[in-house]
Amino acid sequence: MIYNKVLSANDVGIEIVMDIYQTSFPIDERREIDALKYMIDNEDAFTLEAIYDNDTIVGLLSWWNLGKWRYIEHFAVDEQCRGRGIGQKVLMEFLARNMLPVVLEVEPPVDEFCRRRISFYRTIGFRLHDTYSYTQPPYCSGRNSVELCLMSYNAPALYSLDEVAGLLHRNVYGVK
Repeated sequence: MIYNKVLSANDVGIEIVMDIYQTSFPIDERREIDALKYMIDNEDAFTLEAIYDNDTIVGLLSWWNLGKWRYIEHFAVDEQCRGRGIGQKVLMEFLARNMLPVVLEVEPPVDEFCRRRISFYRTIGFRLHDTYSYTQPPYCSGRNSVELCLMSYNAPALYSLDEVAGLLHRNVYGVK
């Protein structure tokens, strides 16, 4: 049985989630662990969920409530558990309980691994905005910005990607 549990920074299992986080995302695409733990307990718009398969933590989902949008910041299933449909089940459940539009960032489709990730999101119903120029700001001093693509789900017919990017830059990355 697959289920999610919202975490606090002191929960049992937080170190397993942090290990999956660090091994699943390049350093420029993630927060410092101390900053992430601080956000878990102190940022009302931010949620970190552990993904469980029965009683074993197998992944994580971090997301933001940005008013009219939900933003999936990080989503990963442990490498040893991939290919079992866990990610699709978790994402479909997330979309079902969050009826608002959802946006996420992905690497551009420059290699097979990135194309497979994009294809995964497309099969669930996300739309790739690969003609829109988007840069993820650095998470902290000493980190680099990253050229990424935005994907959206259940987005209104008329919306501005500039507005969505601005919302992410202000609320998630703290860029004024």
